Amino acid sequence: MKIWGREPAVWLGLVAVVVQTLVAWGVDLSEGQQAGVNAVASLAVGLAVAVTAAHDRIVPAASGLLVGVLQLAVSFGWDLSQERITTAGALLTAVLAAWLRTQVTAPVAADGSRVPRQKMIR
Repeated sequence: MKIWGREPAVWLGLVAVVVQTLVAWGVDLSEGQQAGVNAVASLAVGLAVAVTAAHDRIVPAASGLLVGVLQLAVSFGWDLSQERITTAGALLTAVLAAWLRTQVTAPVAADGSRVPRQKMIR
């Protein structure tokens, strides 16, 4: 899987180098904030991979991204409790799971027999 013609690791490396360059040029980011930016970038790339590779597995990836973004916000000074962060992740998981349920059909034939899993053609 490629993002704009490059492997995901290339983009994550670019994010890490940009953050390090910003710090070297005087942007005041703590080590925790730098790590948070890199972690959120990793979560975003993970979500992108999940969306393209396995549509039915986007729920945990999206929830993880939201929680990561909220944790990053805390490292930048937002006043969010862990309960709020966890609840936001759980709410997103519930909403996406409810939506995903409407997008998936059971692999059952008209006579009630189970249909073998089909491979996706891309």
